[in-house]
Amino acid sequence: MATADQKDVHGFFHINVNCTDFERSLAFYRLIGFEVVLDFDNRPGPRRSFGEIGLGPILALPDDCDARAALLSLAPDDPRAMRLDLIEWRSPREPNERRRSLAQPGMARICLKTRDAQAVHARLASAGHKPYSPPIRISLGGSLIKVFCVEDPDGVVIEFMEFLGRDPQS
Repeated sequence: MATADQKDVHGFFHINVNCTDFERSLAFYRLIGFEVVLDFDNRPGPRRSFGEIGLGPILALPDDCDARAALLSLAPDDPRAMRLDLIEWRSPREPNERRRSLAQPGMARICLKTRDAQAVHARLASAGHKPYSPPIRISLGGSLIKVFCVEDPDGVVIEFMEFLGRDPQS
């Protein structure tokens, strides 16, 4: 058994976001700066389903599971950068059940750092997305930040944080 000193788990690789319309969701994530680093449908050689690759038992899905998927990154030239795994499941196909509240147990939101929360907010709003609020300046954990949230096309909450510096009041 590994000890805490060995750090056998040492970082994030990707966060998976399931979607109902791959192209619509890809357009949203490209709008906020993500780029495709690996498109699973456009690789050399014959296309294999996720089931044929062997992902069914790993993901507790049927052996014939299949999806349209791509890995996206905010830093496509950095092989160590965290990725977003965007997937539209072709089989099995499940209905979208929206989260009732951000207080529900389970993964609630994905937070992205930004250099200009106001510019990101304006870009999203002008593309027809509806942020919950304008960027709001708050003090949190000793830092001053501007922050707002918006949902992707399937209701995944994306939070944007612009770090403004240390809070002199804390």
